[in-house]
Amino acid sequence: MILALSFRRLLGLGFAAVLTQSVIAEDLTAAEANTIVKEDVAAAQVMTEMCPALIGKNAKLDANIQALIQTYLQDYSESNMTLAKLQADAEYQSVLAEAREAAKDTAKEEQKVVCQEALELAL
Repeated sequence: MILALSFRRLLGLGFAAVLTQSVIAEDLTAAEANTIVKEDVAAAQVMTEMCPALIGKNAKLDANIQALIQTYLQDYSESNMTLAKLQADAEYQSVLAEAREAAKDTAKEEQKVVCQEALELAL
């Protein structure tokens, strides 16, 4: 698993994947690919929790993050996976807790930059 990534690096990798429309590598198992999706979705969920406090509540930011989450979920092995279903997944809850901890360990200025980048996304 790729759980040791810094919060900003994790989000940066997520944004790069979305913006370049990269495909998950063929040599990953479905479980490994699903874990990567869970990590990306967890990072986006943490942004929904922390960004309003950093840059203010913003409808465009909310829409961008939700679109980002939907883009990530398209790569999940189950075609009907939703954020609500992920919330009930024990692995997702663990990944989400780690993403929250990584965010706490990230400087506020870096968090703000990530939030600004999410606000400026053109999905």
